[in-house]
Amino acid sequence: MSEFTLQFNLDNYHQLDEYALLSCQAYNFGNDSDWFGSFRGGLYGSYARIHGLCSHYHAVHAWMPKPRLPSETEYHLASLFFNMDSFIECITYALNAFGYCASGNTMFRDVTCAKGLRRISPCDILGRPNANPPQSYLAEYDTYFPEVRKYWESKSNLINMIFEQHDVSKHRETIFVGGKCRTTTPPGFFESIGIGPNNASQKALFWPMEEIIIQKDPKIPKKDRTSQPVEGQILLESLVPEFQEFAEKTGELALSDAKTNIKLKVTAFKKA
Repeated sequence: MSEFTLQFNLDNYHQLDEYALLSCQAYNFGNDSDWFGSFRGGLYGSYARIHGLCSHYHAVHAWMPKPRLPSETEYHLASLFFNMDSFIECITYALNAFGYCASGNTMFRDVTCAKGLRRISPCDILGRPNANPPQSYLAEYDTYFPEVRKYWESKSNLINMIFEQHDVSKHRETIFVGGKCRTTTPPGFFESIGIGPNNASQKALFWPMEEIIIQKDPKIPKKDRTSQPVEGQILLESLVPEFQEFAEKTGELALSDAKTNIKLKVTAFKKA
């Protein structure tokens, strides 16, 4: 398997979904507010974002029998950061819904009204420490999802980097600043598409990326940016595996938190 083919372990999320489904049964919390619909919508949204991340990460690195457009790397890069950012948003949405149910519909953001839904944000878990004045996270996360909250706080640098890169690529400008192409082709690749061994300029049009350099501090003015020394460069190929670890660990901790802090009257599905 290619080193650029990602495979996420989602087993903990599947188990969390099953626990939430058990929670919404009438003999446990019930589902009068349709909190479970919000939970599953957020969870399935996160699955879609992981699929998008894997797809774009593979595509920007894969050998394909068509020339690369000049804008292609930027397209994939912006899409990667959208999917990572949106995964974090979707998981927050799902956890908020579960917490809303478990807390008796009095804590967390209200999933039954538009105003409550608009207010759901990863800042509910992380707070806004750099705001003026600083804003704290929702204390309810310390009651229901404490390990998730502490873990996210420990990964705040990664999360904020993803948010910044997505903001810039979505609202401002390109974020692709350089990198290195793959030049070692699979056996018979160019022969299969009719390009001879001495046609170097034509071959270069097909090169996928091997390393993509991420711009540090992308929101600062260009005149204030400095060149990045090689030892200080941030590579997409390091950041994405770190995000994969973050996503998988979040699932593990969310499941553990839910089973520890969201107690059920009936702990197994009743037979129909």
